[in-house]
Amino acid sequence: MTKDISQRKKDHLKLAQDDSLGFNISAGFENWRFIHNALPELDLKDVDTSTTFLNKTLRFPLLISSMTGGTDEARSFNSLLAEAAEHMGCALGLGSIRPALEDDSTRSSFLIAREMAPDAIILANLGIGQVISGQYLLNTINFCEDLQADGLIIHLNPLQEAFQLNGDTDFSGGLKAIETWVQNFPLPIIVKEVGQGLSPQVIDRLADIGVQYVDIAGAGGSNWISIEGARLPDGQLLMKHTAKAFEDWGLPTVDVLENLDTDLFVIASGGLKRPLDLAKALALGAQLGGIAGAVLKPAGAGDLHGTLTLLETWQQTLKIAMFGTGIKNISELVGNRTILDRMKPATRQQSEKGQS
Repeated sequence: MTKDISQRKKDHLKLAQDDSLGFNISAGFENWRFIHNALPELDLKDVDTSTTFLNKTLRFPLLISSMTGGTDEARSFNSLLAEAAEHMGCALGLGSIRPALEDDSTRSSFLIAREMAPDAIILANLGIGQVISGQYLLNTINFCEDLQADGLIIHLNPLQEAFQLNGDTDFSGGLKAIETWVQNFPLPIIVKEVGQGLSPQVIDRLADIGVQYVDIAGAGGSNWISIEGARLPDGQLLMKHTAKAFEDWGLPTVDVLENLDTDLFVIASGGLKRPLDLAKALALGAQLGGIAGAVLKPAGAGDLHGTLTLLETWQQTLKIAMFGTGIKNISELVGNRTILDRMKPATRQQSEKGQS
């Protein structure tokens, strides 16, 4: 892996923890609240948060979303996340495996995940630029065999590339390239954005070529436009200034969920910041929720206990939210908007009263 790519990976981990580089808009989960059921007709101990994904059982429907790989720091980071995923029975997405495909010395930073999580669902990850190039298919198949991956994420990131120094901005033929991989890759393929969202129209185009899994990755979480803008050198002032105009570009995650009409398996990531957001995402139609920023700080600090505590809180919150709405299992929760109430915007009079 070249020195600049290695530095970029390090910068990404650091800058992703900088709250000042986030969105000014939210993912939208605060616009919904659960309708409390005072007669749930359930015993809390009978509430089941388990689900099935890629022919494996998860203790609860959570994906630790792709973050990094390819550096010495990433090896220990992925090791901790894999150990946490194995312990908690959730899924793990790795950062782009491009470094491992181009430099054998970086392979261990990814392969450590399967060593630490022999039974967990582990997803490899590759950018659309490499998929379009047509040079990575065989190597990706071989590497996924070594990793014993359960699936491959193909990430779409046009605006991130637009603001990345020397970014790959040629997305011509992207849909056809994905179709080729869907037809020839031996593992399930999940197509995701990196934080600007998949529109219903794009999801329909993906469905038409045989994609069965999407991660909508909407706006409201990590903001890769702002992160790349912050990385630009002073000699790129035009692009640094232009990045400011796009700092809230994208489709908020909840907006995508509210307008979803698809039979595809939907993962909702992007701005799931509070444990209840996972339950809301599922009730709005997602089958799985993805988090990255929420787990980044404890994992980045090497705090396994803190990471496990965080994930346990998300799982327990989901369970009690289901109990509090009279929902016994995940299949009853997914897409069940009858247990949700859309918050009404406060009137000016109500707002003034609240401030008095």
